[in-house]
Amino acid sequence: MPVVMPISELQRNFKEVVSKCERSSEPIYLTRNGSASVVVMDAEAFDREMAIHERVRDREIRVQKSIMRGYEDYLAGRFVPLDQALDEADRAREAR
Repeated sequence: MPVVMPISELQRNFKEVVSKCERSSEPIYLTRNGSASVVVMDAEAFDREMAIHERVRDREIRVQKSIMRGYEDYLAGRFVPLDQALDEADRAREAR
């Protein structure tokens, strides 16, 4: 469950809020007039989150490039119909 507190709490008890961030490694949502305004988070926890996002983004880019290579192969006629590919795979397994 995310921690939510008014931004005035950060102004009054800055050290306590920072300590809470460091201890929990969870973000604290600060509100202004009852609406979310700012999120405060421990730097190490933030860096871990960003590293995860970067790995996911890099993987998504690799997947997208692979899809595009496959599509380009298809457009250029560099493909084997599924039935033929399955037959070739069966023959290769039988040859072992």
